Amino acid sequence: MRVKYVGVTIALFALISLASVAYATFDWSKTSIDSGYAVTTDWHGMEVPLGEEVTAWAGTTNLNITEVKFVWLRPDKTKAWMDVVTTYTEEWWGDLYVREFNATRIPDEVGDWGVRVSFYTDPPSGEGVGPILEQSLKTAIRARSFFAIPEVPIGTIAVIIAMFGALSVFALKKKHL
Repeated sequence: MRVKYVGVTIALFALISLASVAYATFDWSKTSIDSGYAVTTDWHGMEVPLGEEVTAWAGTTNLNITEVKFVWLRPDKTKAWMDVVTTYTEEWWGDLYVREFNATRIPDEVGDWGVRVSFYTDPPSGEGVGPILEQSLKTAIRARSFFAIPEVPIGTIAVIIAMFGALSVFALKKKHL
């Protein structure tokens, strides 16, 4: 009887893990994917606490794209990192077949970050615009930004108020002793 419960439990966990994979498709509804190329982040429109991972997603309906370069731009617009990604997944999204690339980084300073993405075909297919590189032809460029904030999401003022509040409590307790 116990073996049966163990088998059912294992089967249940397997089904749960498969279900989460089935829903891993990225939601492209708030992007320009209808133009054939789009980029967004999992933190788009939200403030990112320092130390949190940010994943940038690049999607294209052009199935000739085999390489994407993610350039992460610091708040002062200098390049922080560049990720060259050649692995991708392909998913149906609505009535479009989308090839998805992603890269993950952790912002290390406060400010308005940007991610610029270049899409490349390999071998060059003669489509798109841009300079021919050694291995491929630049086809499109898209960009997205996100805002990194200090680790305290409420802000610096809340930290100062909390510090003075704790100091006041300490002073009042010491006065009553």
